[in-house]
Amino acid sequence: MNWKAINDQELENLAMQLRQEMQVPFTEPIILEKVIREKHILAYFQPISDQLSGMAILVGQDANTYRFMLVNTNHQFCKQRFTACHEIYHLLYQKEFASVMEKEHITDTDDMEETRANHFASALLMPEIGLRMLTPIEQQRKDTITMNTLMMLQYRFLCSHQALLYRLLRLGWVSKSYLDKMNGDVIKHVEEFGYSPNLYRPTRKTELWGDYNLLARELLDKGIITADKYKEYLSAMKIT
Repeated sequence: MNWKAINDQELENLAMQLRQEMQVPFTEPIILEKVIREKHILAYFQPISDQLSGMAILVGQDANTYRFMLVNTNHQFCKQRFTACHEIYHLLYQKEFASVMEKEHITDTDDMEETRANHFASALLMPEIGLRMLTPIEQQRKDTITMNTLMMLQYRFLCSHQALLYRLLRLGWVSKSYLDKMNGDVIKHVEEFGYSPNLYRPTRKTELWGDYNLLARELLDKGIITADKYKEYLSAMKIT
């Protein structure tokens, strides 16, 4: 049996199980804030250098495990969602993980865990079951899916045009030549089919998801940090 195929199915199953655990239908976009909060991940969305998509850090083990991710809001909103899903793989599923800084996610890399994180992110964002339920049956034959359907799918799942095409390539729905044909000026297609360009715009917001403030308060209440240090921690994350 092909090892790569087993690996792929394992990642598909992990993504499907997480969706089911979060009670998100396969035809709806994954609710990232719910995943992050329920899995006790501290997620900081902030404008940073364009060269960095994000990062993930895991500290401790078992009941004393702390998970942190950073996502660059200078990048397009759809890319931010891919980055967050990518980091979720590292933080929840990668064995012997400590930390990683990300530069690119969409295409496979020579690093096995980065490739696995990419695949997991694609499966979590764009579940195969949902793709099949939403795509007309006649367009599920190889190289027949239309631009209209591609646009509908990316706005349904809040993913990028490129990420969707690579997902379909991996699932065998399109060939590389068809992918190249359907790629191009996505903003032109967005306007042509009447969708909002906000999916492809950076948000440049600073947001904190998780229980950072609760953890800081716990340290204060236990006398581990001073009131001044507590205020400093909240100020550092722009919490007042």
